Amino acid sequence: MSGISIIDENEEIIIFTDLRNVSAEDAPSIMDEAAKVISQYPSKSVMSLVDMTDMRFNKVVIAKVTEIARINEPYVKVTAIVGLNSVAKLIAKSVIKLTGRNTVLFDELEEAKNWLLEESS
Repeated sequence: MSGISIIDENEEIIIFTDLRNVSAEDAPSIMDEAAKVISQYPSKSVMSLVDMTDMRFNKVVIAKVTEIARINEPYVKVTAIVGLNSVAKLIAKSVIKLTGRNTVLFDELEEAKNWLLEESS
């Protein structure tokens, strides 16, 4: 089920934004919800995990991803994104470069989560 959840892994908190199979129409509201949750944490304290497997993209969604990346920037120290196809990876790399965020793309959810936990130590 799509939405936001908080993963507590060995006392490390990861904000998980689940966008799997989300339509282009529904994605912006879930991203806004994630931004609200993330903004409740101290500066540069959030580890963000985003699963975009089979998510639908359009120009509005791409603009929203860029907007949310900028909004969340003060709170997020690292982000791992999972599930992008090759075209979406190219777009994501452009957004990452544009926003200057510490974001890494992964193919597997567990690999992304493990990377976040390694980055926190």
